[in-house]
Amino acid sequence: MEKSGGTSERMVEDVRDEKCFAHPIVPALRSEEQLQRAAESVATSVFLLYGDLMNLKNVVKYLHDHGKQVFVHLDLIKGLGKDESAVEYLKAQILADGMITTKGNLITVAKKVGLVPIQRVFLLDSQSLATGIAQIRTHRPDYIEVLPGLIPDLIQQIVQETGIPVITGGLVKTPQQVLEALRKGAVAVSTSEESLWNLKLS
Repeated sequence: MEKSGGTSERMVEDVRDEKCFAHPIVPALRSEEQLQRAAESVATSVFLLYGDLMNLKNVVKYLHDHGKQVFVHLDLIKGLGKDESAVEYLKAQILADGMITTKGNLITVAKKVGLVPIQRVFLLDSQSLATGIAQIRTHRPDYIEVLPGLIPDLIQQIVQETGIPVITGGLVKTPQQVLEALRKGAVAVSTSEESLWNLKLS
C-alpha cells in the first residue's frame, strides 16, 4: 500500500485545509441564481459547477470580492477545452484558486501552474472504487471529491489508501448527513442545498 508523505507534508495540508475549508461546507453552485446567496454565506470556498467563457471571469471576481476561494469545475464550463491550455487559462486569465476535474491527467498541469487540484471520483461500485484509488495514487491531487456523498464509511478507506484529504458531495440534503461525513473523516462537504451553507457546526 502506498504511503503518504511525512509529518511536514501533513502540516502543509493542514494549513491548506484551514485556508480553503475553514468552514467545511462548500456551496456547489449550479446556476446564476445561487451566486449572491453563496457569496453572502459563511463559506470560505465555493465550487463553481456552471458558467461559460463569457461570464466566468466576472463570476470568479465577484466571489473573490466576497472573500471566497473559487474552485472551477473544468469539465462543466461551456466553451472551455478539457486540455492543458484550458488549465493554464483558468489560472492566468480567470484567476481561479483551484480546479475540479474527473480527468486525472490534468492534475499535474494544475499543480504546475499553481491551481489547487481536486479530482472528482464517482463511486458506483467496487470496481469504480478500485479504479478511482489507482488514478489518485498516480496523479496525486491535493484533494479528492467523492460522489455520492451518502457513503461516509468509504471515506476512511480512501484516506487510508491514498493519504489525500477527501471532500464528499452529491445527494447531501440534511445537517445529519453533513455531520456524519465530517465525523467519518471528510475535510469538507460540497452541496447545492442552500439551507446547509450557513449550518453552525459547533
